[in-house]
Amino acid sequence: MTVAQIHADLMDLVRSGRFAPGQQLPNERQLAQHYGTSRQQVRDAMLKLQEAGLVTRRVGSGTFLSEAAPQIIERIDAEVDVTARHAHSFLETIEARLILEPGVAALAARNISREQLAELAAALEAVRAEGSWIDYKSRIYLFARGYYVASGNSFLLRTFDQILRARQDHRFDGQREAGTVAEIVRRHSYDQLKTIFDAIAAGDEARAEDATRRYLIGIAASSGLG
Repeated sequence: MTVAQIHADLMDLVRSGRFAPGQQLPNERQLAQHYGTSRQQVRDAMLKLQEAGLVTRRVGSGTFLSEAAPQIIERIDAEVDVTARHAHSFLETIEARLILEPGVAALAARNISREQLAELAAALEAVRAEGSWIDYKSRIYLFARGYYVASGNSFLLRTFDQILRARQDHRFDGQREAGTVAEIVRRHSYDQLKTIFDAIAAGDEARAEDATRRYLIGIAASSGLG
């Protein structure tokens, strides 16, 4: 196999969720045996992953999939440009959400009804479903909208709807919006959002607030805005 073919196959393995963020990858010898090629070719393919930020090499320990791999794969596949200039930029919307949303999640933990919790659970499960990138991003925002509804504060809900419309108008800053979304990306978002859901479902206001803040800070940091 060529270096390009090895790199492409490794990328497919990452996209499929074969390796979890932070997980150690097989070593060069194992990969060379698997692909029936030289260790140098494997090393060159791994270097391409490293240059993209997808793996990190630790002397004496091995090569590990980056914790930021889901976000990197998403940006690569959808050609996301969070620095695009708009009247309301991604930076502004994430700042607004950080100001509002942790408190909203706490309100939802206090006020959510059984019916609203069921709707929030369905919205969470939808994040894992296959579909286009634009569908995937819409589902994530609709999950968030679910706890704005559950907060019981109509003013905050109207504010979030403005944020949602701004992001939809900009097609979530993706240039390949019809492309499919990798399993590692969908799984990562689901796992993060589930921490918010579990806290709300438990009626734990402090945990809901903290989980939501951590989630949004993580988005900002992975986008180079934190």
